[in-house]
Amino acid sequence: MREFAKDEWHANDLEFDDDSSEFNSFNAHISKENRQVVVKTIDGSLIRGNINLNSESLPMDRVSDLLIKGQNKFLIMYNATLGDRRDAAVIINKSQIVWVMEETEKQAKGKR
Repeated sequence: MREFAKDEWHANDLEFDDDSSEFNSFNAHISKENRQVVVKTIDGSLIRGNINLNSESLPMDRVSDLLIKGQNKFLIMYNATLGDRRDAAVIINKSQIVWVMEETEKQAKGKR
């Protein structure tokens, strides 16, 4: 194995600027737009939880936009309550949904 003399070995002297403003602007673009909803599925299950309207490649303004215009075949819910399960993550096939109703925070607290 070859040994290097002190003057032969050089580390790359690259400096990187930590421009966290770029990261923050990226996060602003994919920020969470949460909605509390109740979902009824065709088997009669009621699932209460949160959905993120910006989970698609194009941000949505309304729950109905996410369900109708969204390209994903699945609705992802988090902090969901399903039967005796609490704070669960639930992935629901949109074809299995009968209806979705948006809840106000006041309604959601009373139901849990």
